[in-house]
Amino acid sequence: MNSAQLDLEAKLADQRAADLRQSADQGALDEARGELDRYQSAIDGVAAAMYVGGRSDGLSAVVAADSPQQVIDELSVQRVIAEEMAIRMQGFRQARTRADAAARASTDSAAAARSAAKQAAVVRARLQARQSDLMLQVEAVKAQYSVLTPEQRAVLADPGPPPPAPDPERPSDPAVIAAPAPADVPGGQNEVVVQAALTQLGKPYSWGATGPDAFDCSGLIQWAFLQTGRKLPRSSQALADGGTPITQTDLRPGDIVTFYSDVSHAGIYIGEGMMVHASTFGTPVKVAPISSSPFHNARRY
Repeated sequence: MNSAQLDLEAKLADQRAADLRQSADQGALDEARGELDRYQSAIDGVAAAMYVGGRSDGLSAVVAADSPQQVIDELSVQRVIAEEMAIRMQGFRQARTRADAAARASTDSAAAARSAAKQAAVVRARLQARQSDLMLQVEAVKAQYSVLTPEQRAVLADPGPPPPAPDPERPSDPAVIAAPAPADVPGGQNEVVVQAALTQLGKPYSWGATGPDAFDCSGLIQWAFLQTGRKLPRSSQALADGGTPITQTDLRPGDIVTFYSDVSHAGIYIGEGMMVHASTFGTPVKVAPISSSPFHNARRY
């Protein structure tokens, strides 16, 4: 849930950034079009003046003139009009280039904004579906809890300490490999991690919480590892990407196990196929089989 929420927040940030770019590009486009309209009006005015004044070449001035001085005056006026027209046309062409570029940028940023909005909607729908699924699980757990006997409820309320690791010299089940002693784990730190996490059994789940009063899945992991002076990534997805890859058959107490295709959950392996984790809303920190959720991968830190 934590990683899915972080993904949604990232997509919404992308959407806001794309909307801002689109708004800025649209403003630039409107300004460029306004400049283009001003040049168009100026060119229309010069063209109208030339039309009213007759032809713009020197022959018209010679033919229509009554004296040499009038020829000079007419040619001077026509030259000024021609220069003005050239300046206006150059400005018009430049404004047209800027308007075309602004139009392309506005189109691209609008498409990017639509894409960002679509991606955010997909992530939001996935998160809502995940939340709905979790709520169904909560209701199912409540229904199961309601039919438990008082004795069964008492056991759930106080599960007691975890069973001790079997004696490696006299295993109770030869098919089960005993969990390694703390010396087999570098510095025995992961054994401390397991014990630290188990002291938090029964603490409530709260999304985004990192203890010590409440935890979410990655918050419990981060808190337990901090007891050994190590700081791990904050999200389940980041936990699944870090550390040393471990196969499910090579798990040792203190390894991180992650679940679901979107890597939205994680726990701490404690041995014998069990983990300690903060699972979901309404369910406190507890011990559960790693087979209780779809396994994704395992990492050793």
